[in-house]
Amino acid sequence: MAEITLSSESYKHNFHLISSHIGTDVEIAAVLKDNAYGHGLEQMSILARECGIKSVFVKNYNEALRVSEYFPHITALYGMPEGDFPQHIAFVINQKEHINLLPKGTKVELKVNAGMNRNGIELGEIEDFITSLLARGLELVGVFSHNGYGDDIDEAFTHTQERFADIKECVKVLAIKYGFALPRFHSLSSSGAIRMASERGISDDLVRIGIALYGYLDVAFSNPISPHLRKVAALYADRVSTRTLDAGARIGYSGCTTLEYPSRISTYDIGYGDGFFRVSERHKVYTAKGYQILPRSSMDCFSCLCDEPRICVFDDVSDIAKAFGTISYEILTHLSPSIKRTII
Repeated sequence: MAEITLSSESYKHNFHLISSHIGTDVEIAAVLKDNAYGHGLEQMSILARECGIKSVFVKNYNEALRVSEYFPHITALYGMPEGDFPQHIAFVINQKEHINLLPKGTKVELKVNAGMNRNGIELGEIEDFITSLLARGLELVGVFSHNGYGDDIDEAFTHTQERFADIKECVKVLAIKYGFALPRFHSLSSSGAIRMASERGISDDLVRIGIALYGYLDVAFSNPISPHLRKVAALYADRVSTRTLDAGARIGYSGCTTLEYPSRISTYDIGYGDGFFRVSERHKVYTAKGYQILPRSSMDCFSCLCDEPRICVFDDVSDIAKAFGTISYEILTHLSPSIKRTII
């Protein structure tokens, strides 16, 4: 049966590496959204808790419920709750309608647009939103933004951080005016946090670390972290069948692979139905040991020029992502939740 192994040693190595770079004055919050970037929500929650992580960010209410027993501070980035929910789950406010959907006492985080122009309210709307949520009896525990320029070498990253500094000052003034406790402030993901720590230090209360905890940080700027991160996940497939074929034999749908010489061919139990990208004649994709995955792969399996009983499809998705013209995030998050995941 196909399996994803998850290295606890690599995860903890990454956490301590990032923590030592960022410093002890800033809290590291783990981003577990989208099934922990495909790694497995419950499994990564176990490892995050073992590292002492207290705050996590998940995609929605359903993911929040699945990790509610692991962490004291959980924020659902999208959507509203359905029915009763644990009081340590916070929900993100992106628009006015969200405020009236939440019962009194609910913890909320206010998303503010600092220049990415994707989600969040505008700077000039902050006072109106805060007075509305206070009137509703909601508890403002966080004000945050997302700097979408952390991977790039240009001034947009700096300008975004300057706008977030203005947002923080605005909220601090309003806290005095209306008498509410200061919320936590955060604006940086993996790349931005590593960059700010290297350049000038981090002034936020916490940083949201996602992809770097899983071993990936592909950025344009040089930094001391990327070369030393260790990949957490490895995907394995088991052999379904093996046969010896003559030169000229055609394989799979439309027979688009034709053997040039007699070969032993095996099929393995991973296909695009499992979320692994469909390998066609346009792609050159190889396993961790360099065996070519032959086009075209099927919904439930692929063929390969080897006869090992179990093969490591990847222990680093970087080359596979390049073959499909995408990023590591997309390969990882596509992996089916039904694939067995084992912490090792």
